[in-house]
Amino acid sequence: MKKFYWVLLSSLFLLHVTIKAQSKRPMAGKEPSWVTMHAVDYNDIHLDHDAEDGTIDILYDQQVFPPQQSFYCHKIMRILTETGIQNTSQIAVNFDPSYQQLIFHKINIRRGQQVIDELQLGKIKTIQQEKELDQYMYNGSLSSIRFLEDVRKGDVIEYSYTVKGFNPIFKGKYSDSYRLCYGVPVYNLYYKLITSTERNTITKNFNSDIKPSVESLSDKTIYEWKLNNLKAFHAQDGLPSWYDPYPYVQISEYADWKAVNDWALELFPAAKKLSPALQKKITEIKTDCNNTDDRILAALRFVQDDIRYMGIEMGINSHKPCDPSKTFGQRFGDCKDKTYLLCTILQELGIEASPVLLNTVSKKSISDFLPSANIFDHATVRVRSGGLYYWFDPTISFQRGTISHISYPDYQCGLVVGGNTTGLTFIDFKETGSINVKEIFDIEDMSGKATLKVITTYTGSFADGIRSDFNGTSNYEMLKTFKNYYMPYYEHIVADSLHYTDNEVTGALTTMEYYRINELWEIKDNMKKAVFESYVINGIIRKPKEVSRSMPFALNYPAHFRETVEINVPDEWTADESSNKIESPSFSMTTHFSYRNKKFLLLYEYENLRNAVAPGEIGAFMNAIKKIEDETAFHLTKPIDKNKRATNAISDTPNSRIAGNVIAILLFLVFIGGMVWRLRKF
Repeated sequence: MKKFYWVLLSSLFLLHVTIKAQSKRPMAGKEPSWVTMHAVDYNDIHLDHDAEDGTIDILYDQQVFPPQQSFYCHKIMRILTETGIQNTSQIAVNFDPSYQQLIFHKINIRRGQQVIDELQLGKIKTIQQEKELDQYMYNGSLSSIRFLEDVRKGDVIEYSYTVKGFNPIFKGKYSDSYRLCYGVPVYNLYYKLITSTERNTITKNFNSDIKPSVESLSDKTIYEWKLNNLKAFHAQDGLPSWYDPYPYVQISEYADWKAVNDWALELFPAAKKLSPALQKKITEIKTDCNNTDDRILAALRFVQDDIRYMGIEMGINSHKPCDPSKTFGQRFGDCKDKTYLLCTILQELGIEASPVLLNTVSKKSISDFLPSANIFDHATVRVRSGGLYYWFDPTISFQRGTISHISYPDYQCGLVVGGNTTGLTFIDFKETGSINVKEIFDIEDMSGKATLKVITTYTGSFADGIRSDFNGTSNYEMLKTFKNYYMPYYEHIVADSLHYTDNEVTGALTTMEYYRINELWEIKDNMKKAVFESYVINGIIRKPKEVSRSMPFALNYPAHFRETVEINVPDEWTADESSNKIESPSFSMTTHFSYRNKKFLLLYEYENLRNAVAPGEIGAFMNAIKKIEDETAFHLTKPIDKNKRATNAISDTPNSRIAGNVIAILLFLVFIGGMVWRLRKF
């Protein structure tokens, strides 16, 4: 009897292994009966001139049947150039073997009237690529690849497949978005959605008023979008991530954000039982820290710094976090794992803490989206202490300072997962950090040699970034990077050393850089001249390639820089004190130049006021940038001929040169007037 059970158990195990192995290999089969087939014109070429990468899309066909958890795709492409042969000679389809099965229906090469069948399962290689490993993400997905042979210019590649199985984490609910045009031309674009009448399906258009044809049957509803001869849509350069100019339609089966919150609540349940090791850590934090804020800070630093970032996202783990005790024990986790662990520790300490689901790309634009569970790509934490809310990102390492100093990225909007949540929460951006740079040039004589000392203090998110860089990059590479700010100005600059200090209380980090400059002066027209500018600020100012715009232009944000250039000269010079303020709706910059006791001081302050320039403000933005280029550089000049008299210090701008000439003329007129007056009086 025991032998029988052993044989039965072995057989079941082998069957399970066989089924699992088969799910990792694609199958071949006919198109599903619910799929609509299309006739296309293979000879139409009127859009070919605008093709990219040497190919043109004749057909992109996507059909989805959520009740059967099936996704069908049909593609036809024509190869126009030799580059196109390189780009389309392999067909790759991704799927997750933990819940999906891939079925190929056809792989054909059309050459004139000849159709060559290339669907040979034995030649399809299924591999695990893990393209996100460099981002410490492991999802277990596979790629089935068919390397086509004897592909020629003019061939038409056609293939279709079905992927069966939806991620069970969404419990059968379907949501997606369909692009209604692309950055390349498409002759035929077709979407089909078949859903049962019992399912609550909502659609919403963005940047388009194209409506689907809707057919209602007794037990199902069919939506179809059929578009032909679509020209390429050309987006402008430098778009902010939250701005999507493409026309698309969103589909969702979630009734409202409360339904999404109810789904998310099940992902982050209150921990019922913690491991002894995790319980011990919580007790240590409670014992070592006397107040709530210190306990929050201790828990945050532990999760940020001691739990390394690594995500294993197979199947339902794409959205479901690991048990906090497991994350604590393995000492790694992704954003949702670290969020769940931090919330658990804080809740066990009696502190209110909630997970926050975000979209780091679309940001507050998700407030315009249909409610959906699959739009989120990140998780963070909201904490309540002393009647105030604090927002923390447990994936940011090496944050320092008190809880009021801890910076939080400009995520703008999120779903705070909690029992009373019925909508999204807008998150105020409070970045108090800045970068303060002081560059000290010591010029001992006029030989051309000088030393440069740079002292930079980083606070807020700027300190977080540079602290992370120091923890992951060698001192040599960091100094090399810093030196690049000055290389365009001083070709033969030599980097000597780099040091930094870190203030754990305030979170400020200060760096000290030391350089030698062997050729400070540029000799031209019997004059020695040296340029001094806002080196660091110049490095972060961005300009669009396309100035005539209908789309916003992204700015570095936050960006708040104060830069002081101190120039110590060997003898007395002359210079006029001046100030300037350059403003636009998007940024502001102030400058102040002064001289006293063999020392020039150039003070610059720059701040981006927004994360993007609106299309209607691009003119003012470009004018202000032009003023920065024209009016903020500073030159020291001195004649080589000691007998030749010259102005020693000037601001190297058109306006300052004009002003200098006007002042000289006025002084000359005053001098002549004074002489005339003195002669008359005599």
